[in-house]
Amino acid sequence: MMKRRTRIGLGTVQWGMEYGVNNHDGRTPSLEVGRILAAGRAVGLRVLDTAALYGEAESVLGEQDLRGMRVVTKTPRYAHAPITAADANDLKATLGRSLARLRQPSVHGLLVHHADDLLAPGGERLIDALHFLRDQGKAERIGVSVYDGNQIAAVLERFTPDLVQLPLNVLDQRLVTDGSLSRLASLGVEIHVRSVFLQGLLLMQPDSTPAYFDPWRDQLCAWHAACYARNVLPQHAALAFVCDQPEVNCCLVGVQSLAQLEQSLAGLDDVPAFDAAPFACRDPALLNPANWRLS
Repeated sequence: MMKRRTRIGLGTVQWGMEYGVNNHDGRTPSLEVGRILAAGRAVGLRVLDTAALYGEAESVLGEQDLRGMRVVTKTPRYAHAPITAADANDLKATLGRSLARLRQPSVHGLLVHHADDLLAPGGERLIDALHFLRDQGKAERIGVSVYDGNQIAAVLERFTPDLVQLPLNVLDQRLVTDGSLSRLASLGVEIHVRSVFLQGLLLMQPDSTPAYFDPWRDQLCAWHAACYARNVLPQHAALAFVCDQPEVNCCLVGVQSLAQLEQSLAGLDDVPAFDAAPFACRDPALLNPANWRLS
Protein backbone atom coordinates (compact mmCIF):
# COMPACT_ATOMS: atom_id res chain seq x y z
CA MET A 1 0.00 0.00 0.00
CA MET A 2 1.22 3.53 -0.80
CA LYS A 3 2.66 5.25 2.24
CA ARG A 4 0.12 7.65 3.64
CA ARG A 5 2.61 10.46 4.12
CA THR A 6 3.25 10.57 0.36
CA ARG A 7 -0.36 11.73 -0.03
CA ILE A 8 0.02 14.64 2.39
CA GLY A 9 0.09 18.20 1.11
CA LEU A 10 0.38 21.46 3.03
CA GLY A 11 -2.39 24.02 3.28
CA THR A 12 -1.04 27.53 3.68
CA VAL A 13 -4.04 29.59 4.80
CA GLN A 14 -2.62 29.80 8.36
CA TRP A 15 0.61 31.17 6.93
CA GLY A 16 -1.14 34.22 5.55
CA MET A 17 -3.97 34.92 7.99
CA GLU A 18 -5.55 33.76 11.25
CA TYR A 19 -7.73 30.76 10.50
CA GLY A 20 -9.40 27.82 12.25
CA VAL A 21 -11.55 27.24 15.32
CA ASN A 22 -8.54 25.73 17.10
CA ASN A 23 -6.00 28.38 16.08
CA HIS A 24 -4.69 30.26 19.12
CA ASP A 25 -1.34 31.33 17.66
CA GLY A 26 -2.28 33.55 14.73
CA ARG A 27 -0.24 33.59 11.53
CA THR A 28 2.79 31.36 11.17
CA PRO A 29 6.06 33.36 11.09
CA SER A 30 8.00 33.26 7.82
CA LEU A 31 11.01 31.62 9.47
CA GLU A 32 8.83 28.79 10.75
CA VAL A 33 7.28 28.39 7.29
CA GLY A 34 10.78 27.79 5.92
CA ARG A 35 11.41 25.12 8.52
CA ILE A 36 8.10 23.43 7.74
CA LEU A 37 8.81 23.41 4.01
CA ALA A 38 12.32 22.03 4.45
CA ALA A 39 11.07 19.23 6.71
CA GLY A 40 8.15 18.48 4.40
CA ARG A 41 10.39 18.28 1.35
CA ALA A 42 12.73 15.91 3.21
CA VAL A 43 9.93 13.38 3.77
CA GLY A 44 8.41 13.68 0.30
CA LEU A 45 5.67 16.27 0.71
CA ARG A 46 5.26 18.06 -2.59
CA VAL A 47 1.87 19.87 -2.77
CA LEU A 48 1.27 23.39 -1.44
CA ASP A 49 -2.26 24.76 -1.46
CA THR A 50 -2.70 28.52 -1.35
CA ALA A 51 -4.99 31.24 -2.72
CA ALA A 52 -5.13 34.90 -3.62
CA LEU A 53 -7.67 35.28 -0.80
CA TYR A 54 -5.38 33.81 1.89
CA GLY A 55 -4.00 37.11 3.12
CA GLU A 56 -0.22 37.20 2.71
CA ALA A 57 0.19 33.44 2.09
CA GLU A 58 1.34 33.74 -1.53
CA SER A 59 3.90 36.41 -0.62
CA VAL A 60 5.17 34.32 2.28
CA LEU A 61 5.63 31.37 -0.07
CA GLY A 62 7.43 33.58 -2.55
CA GLU A 63 10.12 34.17 0.06
CA GLN A 64 10.78 30.43 0.36
CA ASP A 65 12.62 27.78 -1.62
CA LEU A 66 9.82 26.12 -3.60
CA ARG A 67 11.97 23.85 -5.75
CA GLY A 68 10.26 20.51 -6.27
CA MET A 69 6.97 21.74 -4.82
CA ARG A 70 3.67 21.69 -6.72
CA VAL A 71 1.79 24.89 -5.93
CA VAL A 72 -1.99 25.12 -6.31
CA THR A 73 -3.63 28.53 -6.05
CA LYS A 74 -7.13 29.88 -6.60
CA THR A 75 -9.10 32.67 -8.22
CA PRO A 76 -10.91 35.55 -6.51
CA ARG A 77 -14.57 35.22 -5.60
CA TYR A 78 -16.92 37.01 -7.97
CA ALA A 79 -20.27 36.25 -6.30
CA HIS A 80 -22.48 37.94 -8.87
CA ALA A 81 -24.28 37.13 -12.07
CA PRO A 82 -23.81 37.21 -14.90
CA ILE A 83 -20.08 36.57 -15.03
CA THR A 84 -18.67 39.14 -17.44
CA ALA A 85 -15.76 39.35 -19.84
CA ALA A 86 -14.20 41.74 -17.31
CA ASP A 87 -14.37 38.99 -14.68
CA ALA A 88 -12.59 36.60 -17.02
CA ASN A 89 -9.88 39.18 -17.62
CA ASP A 90 -9.63 39.73 -13.88
CA LEU A 91 -9.09 35.99 -13.37
CA LYS A 92 -6.16 36.08 -15.78
CA ALA A 93 -4.71 39.20 -14.18
CA THR A 94 -5.10 37.74 -10.69
CA LEU A 95 -3.07 34.68 -11.64
CA GLY A 96 -0.39 37.03 -13.00
CA ARG A 97 -0.25 38.79 -9.63
CA SER A 98 -0.22 35.44 -7.82
CA LEU A 99 2.72 34.23 -9.91
CA ALA A 100 4.56 37.46 -9.15
CA ARG A 101 3.98 37.03 -5.40
CA LEU A 102 4.98 33.37 -5.57
CA ARG A 103 7.98 34.22 -7.77
CA GLN A 104 7.07 31.32 -10.01
CA PRO A 105 6.60 31.16 -13.80
CA SER A 106 3.62 28.81 -13.44
CA VAL A 107 1.62 26.77 -10.94
CA HIS A 108 0.68 23.12 -10.81
CA GLY A 109 -2.99 23.95 -10.36
CA LEU A 110 -5.38 26.87 -10.69
CA LEU A 111 -8.80 26.41 -9.11
CA VAL A 112 -11.93 28.52 -9.22
CA HIS A 113 -12.23 29.28 -5.52
CA HIS A 114 -16.05 29.27 -5.44
CA ALA A 115 -17.81 26.76 -7.66
CA ASP A 116 -20.95 28.89 -7.81
CA ASP A 117 -19.02 31.40 -9.93
CA LEU A 118 -18.59 28.69 -12.60
CA LEU A 119 -22.25 27.73 -12.33
CA ALA A 120 -23.60 31.28 -12.64
CA PRO A 121 -24.81 32.64 -15.99
CA GLY A 122 -21.69 33.55 -17.92
CA GLY A 123 -19.57 31.06 -15.98
CA GLU A 124 -18.32 29.65 -19.26
CA ARG A 125 -16.20 32.81 -19.54
CA LEU A 126 -14.23 31.68 -16.48
CA ILE A 127 -13.85 28.20 -17.96
CA ASP A 128 -12.52 29.72 -21.18
CA ALA A 129 -10.06 31.82 -19.14
CA LEU A 130 -8.85 28.71 -17.31
CA HIS A 131 -8.25 26.90 -20.59
CA PHE A 132 -6.41 29.93 -21.96
CA LEU A 133 -4.08 30.00 -18.96
CA ARG A 134 -3.43 26.28 -19.22
CA ASP A 135 -2.71 26.58 -22.92
CA GLN A 136 -0.30 29.43 -22.13
CA GLY A 137 1.59 27.17 -19.72
CA LYS A 138 0.71 29.28 -16.68
CA ALA A 139 -1.15 26.43 -14.97
CA GLU A 140 -0.52 22.76 -15.58
CA ARG A 141 -3.97 21.78 -14.30
CA ILE A 142 -7.21 23.71 -13.99
CA GLY A 143 -10.22 23.00 -11.87
CA VAL A 144 -12.48 24.05 -9.04
CA SER A 145 -12.98 23.93 -5.29
CA VAL A 146 -16.36 22.39 -4.38
CA TYR A 147 -18.48 21.77 -1.29
CA ASP A 148 -20.92 19.02 -2.18
CA GLY A 149 -22.06 16.44 -4.71
CA ASN A 150 -24.59 18.76 -6.34
CA GLN A 151 -21.84 21.22 -7.22
CA ILE A 152 -19.68 18.42 -8.60
CA ALA A 153 -22.51 17.16 -10.82
CA ALA A 154 -23.25 20.66 -12.08
CA VAL A 155 -19.58 21.40 -12.82
CA LEU A 156 -19.22 18.15 -14.77
CA GLU A 157 -22.13 19.19 -16.96
CA ARG A 158 -20.04 22.19 -18.04
CA PHE A 159 -16.51 20.77 -18.27
CA THR A 160 -14.23 18.07 -16.90
CA PRO A 161 -11.68 19.67 -14.58
CA ASP A 162 -8.15 18.37 -14.25
CA LEU A 163 -8.15 18.96 -10.49
CA VAL A 164 -10.87 19.22 -7.85
CA GLN A 165 -10.49 20.19 -4.22
CA LEU A 166 -13.23 18.96 -1.91
CA PRO A 167 -14.05 18.44 1.78
CA LEU A 168 -13.75 15.01 3.38
CA ASN A 169 -13.29 13.91 6.97
CA VAL A 170 -14.58 11.37 9.46
CA LEU A 171 -17.74 13.43 10.01
CA ASP A 172 -18.23 14.55 6.41
CA GLN A 173 -18.32 11.43 4.24
CA ARG A 174 -21.01 12.62 1.83
CA LEU A 175 -18.81 12.57 -1.27
CA VAL A 176 -17.80 8.97 -0.58
CA THR A 177 -21.30 7.66 0.03
CA ASP A 178 -22.95 9.51 -2.87
CA GLY A 179 -20.37 8.23 -5.37
CA SER A 180 -18.89 11.63 -6.22
CA LEU A 181 -15.36 10.59 -5.33
CA SER A 182 -15.56 7.49 -7.50
CA ARG A 183 -17.05 9.44 -10.39
CA LEU A 184 -14.28 12.03 -10.36
CA ALA A 185 -11.59 9.37 -10.17
CA SER A 186 -13.13 7.48 -13.09
CA LEU A 187 -12.76 10.65 -15.18
CA GLY A 188 -9.07 10.93 -14.30
CA VAL A 189 -9.57 13.99 -12.10
CA GLU A 190 -6.83 14.68 -9.55
CA ILE A 191 -8.52 14.86 -6.13
CA HIS A 192 -7.24 17.04 -3.29
CA VAL A 193 -8.99 16.84 0.08
CA ARG A 194 -9.34 19.73 2.51
CA SER A 195 -11.02 19.97 5.94
CA VAL A 196 -9.52 16.67 7.08
CA PHE A 197 -9.56 18.05 10.66
CA LEU A 198 -12.69 20.19 10.06
CA GLN A 199 -10.77 23.39 10.85
CA GLY A 200 -9.27 21.73 13.92
CA LEU A 201 -12.60 20.73 15.50
CA LEU A 202 -11.77 17.03 15.34
CA LEU A 203 -8.60 17.63 17.34
CA MET A 204 -10.22 19.59 20.16
CA GLN A 205 -11.37 17.96 23.36
CA PRO A 206 -15.19 18.09 23.31
CA ASP A 207 -15.40 19.97 26.61
CA SER A 208 -13.29 22.79 25.17
CA THR A 209 -15.28 23.41 21.99
CA PRO A 210 -17.43 26.54 21.64
CA ALA A 211 -21.07 26.31 22.72
CA TYR A 212 -22.16 26.28 19.07
CA PHE A 213 -21.10 22.63 18.88
CA ASP A 214 -23.20 21.50 21.86
CA PRO A 215 -25.77 19.70 19.63
CA TRP A 216 -22.99 17.39 18.39
CA ARG A 217 -21.03 17.02 21.61
CA ASP A 218 -22.03 13.37 22.08
CA GLN A 219 -20.80 12.60 18.56
CA LEU A 220 -17.50 14.41 19.20
CA CYS A 221 -17.08 12.55 22.50
CA ALA A 222 -17.67 9.24 20.73
CA TRP A 223 -15.01 10.14 18.15
CA HIS A 224 -12.41 10.85 20.81
CA ALA A 225 -13.40 7.74 22.76
CA ALA A 226 -12.89 5.61 19.65
CA CYS A 227 -9.44 7.08 19.09
CA TYR A 228 -8.53 6.47 22.73
CA ALA A 229 -9.78 2.88 22.60
CA ARG A 230 -7.55 2.21 19.59
CA ASN A 231 -4.60 4.06 21.18
CA VAL A 232 -4.47 6.37 18.14
CA LEU A 233 -4.11 10.15 18.18
CA PRO A 234 -7.14 11.93 16.66
CA GLN A 235 -5.02 13.56 13.96
CA HIS A 236 -3.59 10.18 12.94
CA ALA A 237 -7.02 8.54 12.83
CA ALA A 238 -8.43 11.44 10.81
CA LEU A 239 -5.50 11.40 8.37
CA ALA A 240 -5.54 7.62 8.02
CA PHE A 241 -9.23 7.66 7.10
CA VAL A 242 -8.73 10.20 4.30
CA CYS A 243 -5.40 8.90 3.00
CA ASP A 244 -6.82 5.38 2.75
CA GLN A 245 -9.53 6.48 0.31
CA PRO A 246 -8.17 5.04 -2.96
CA GLU A 247 -9.43 7.96 -5.06
CA VAL A 248 -7.61 10.62 -3.03
CA ASN A 249 -4.37 11.96 -4.51
CA CYS A 250 -3.57 14.53 -1.85
CA CYS A 251 -4.72 15.15 1.72
CA LEU A 252 -4.13 18.79 2.66
CA VAL A 253 -3.01 19.49 6.21
CA GLY A 254 -2.76 22.94 7.74
CA VAL A 255 0.07 23.23 10.24
CA GLN A 256 1.30 26.28 12.12
CA SER A 257 4.63 24.88 13.29
CA LEU A 258 7.26 22.30 12.51
CA ALA A 259 6.27 20.47 15.69
CA GLN A 260 2.68 20.11 14.43
CA LEU A 261 3.91 18.70 11.12
CA GLU A 262 6.20 16.24 12.83
CA GLN A 263 3.42 15.11 15.16
CA SER A 264 1.02 14.62 12.25
CA LEU A 265 3.48 12.49 10.27
CA ALA A 266 5.19 10.53 13.06
CA GLY A 267 4.03 6.93 12.83
CA LEU A 268 1.22 7.77 10.41
CA ASP A 269 2.11 4.93 8.05
CA ASP A 270 1.84 2.44 10.92
CA VAL A 271 -1.63 3.50 12.13
CA PRO A 272 -4.21 0.72 11.60
CA ALA A 273 -6.99 1.49 9.13
CA PHE A 274 -9.68 3.51 10.90
CA ASP A 275 -13.34 2.68 10.34
CA ALA A 276 -15.10 6.04 10.48
CA ALA A 277 -18.52 4.87 9.25
CA PRO A 278 -20.18 5.32 12.69
CA PHE A 279 -19.25 9.02 12.75
CA ALA A 280 -20.73 10.08 9.40
CA CYS A 281 -23.01 13.12 9.62
CA ARG A 282 -25.07 14.97 7.01
CA ASP A 283 -25.89 18.14 8.94
CA PRO A 284 -24.55 21.18 7.04
CA ALA A 285 -24.72 23.22 10.23
CA LEU A 286 -21.79 21.12 11.44
CA LEU A 287 -20.06 20.11 8.23
CA ASN A 288 -19.82 23.52 6.54
CA PRO A 289 -17.73 25.97 8.59
CA ALA A 290 -19.37 28.84 6.71
CA ASN A 291 -22.48 28.04 8.76
CA TRP A 292 -20.74 28.15 12.13
CA ARG A 293 -21.76 30.92 14.51
CA LEU A 294 -19.00 31.15 17.09
CA SER A 295 -19.58 34.62 18.50
